[in-house]
Amino acid sequence: MSVASKNNRASRADEADRVEAPSGGGASVPVSASAVADEPREPCPTPLDWREVLAEFRAAGDPWEIDFDGSAISGRTIGAGPPLYFLNGLVGSHETYALLAWLLREEFRCVLFDHPAPRNGSRTRDAMIEHVRALSAIADAHGDVRFDVFASGFGGLVALAAMAKEGNRVRRAAIHAGFAHRRLTLAERTLIRLGRWCPGRLRHVPMLRTILRANHLPWFPPFDQSRYDFLESDALATPIRDAAARADALRSCDLRPRLAEIDVPVLLIRTEGEGAAATAAQQELESGLKHARSEWLHTTGPAAFLTHPHRVAKLIREFAGSEPPA
Repeated sequence: MSVASKNNRASRADEADRVEAPSGGGASVPVSASAVADEPREPCPTPLDWREVLAEFRAAGDPWEIDFDGSAISGRTIGAGPPLYFLNGLVGSHETYALLAWLLREEFRCVLFDHPAPRNGSRTRDAMIEHVRALSAIADAHGDVRFDVFASGFGGLVALAAMAKEGNRVRRAAIHAGFAHRRLTLAERTLIRLGRWCPGRLRHVPMLRTILRANHLPWFPPFDQSRYDFLESDALATPIRDAAARADALRSCDLRPRLAEIDVPVLLIRTEGEGAAATAAQQELESGLKHARSEWLHTTGPAAFLTHPHRVAKLIREFAGSEPPA
């Protein structure tokens, strides 16, 4: 059954999908509309109806669960081809990436999963090691000696840590909104410590919904705000303790000194609306990694995998098919 939406109404988001920003090495800069006005234009993809896609993803994907040090990690696998592992951001579940995985299912065996729950008594400095070990355990359970990665935000930090520790396992990594280190303010560290003991979910945190809307809603297709509602609902369902534990792992994880050790091809996906701190973090990755190149996606916002999944899927296909560096 086709899950393509039959709604053909044009939008500024779909209009933006017709034009790709040029790629190249080194630091990327925003591309204005005038700079690409004369570029060849691609056919506008039919907008995805996220409800139909998510239903098909759940129906066609194979659910699985593995034991990891006495706790369960669950996920879903869909598609056929070389393995592509999805690493989630700080909040939300693997279903946030269902649209992107659906578009890639004919070229890749997409493996999506939720972050392992923090263990009681685990030390902060060991948290990132635990995430890398969990990734290896999942790959072992699937029989994958090597695999490609798509990672976003916090997941990008996990991917970098895995490449620094076990670079022979990760073949290529496409990292969206990545960083090698995140400096936390005193207020953020205080909130994280409190969050480690808070019950409930992020929907109960005051002002968080307002912050999410300000950062993400303007970038979603205007004819389908419900797709933003999907992002918000999935993110705010995250347990407060889990989000705080992942955020706390940032405090003790600084991979900047190890970037030069990573000998894996990396695609850095940068987006309009990424903000000054994210821009600086991306530039650190561009200058520190041996085999990194950047692509700029205009008019997508910081959740491009959900606002414009066709464009992100195109970048991944091209990147995965390129020749590795000599």
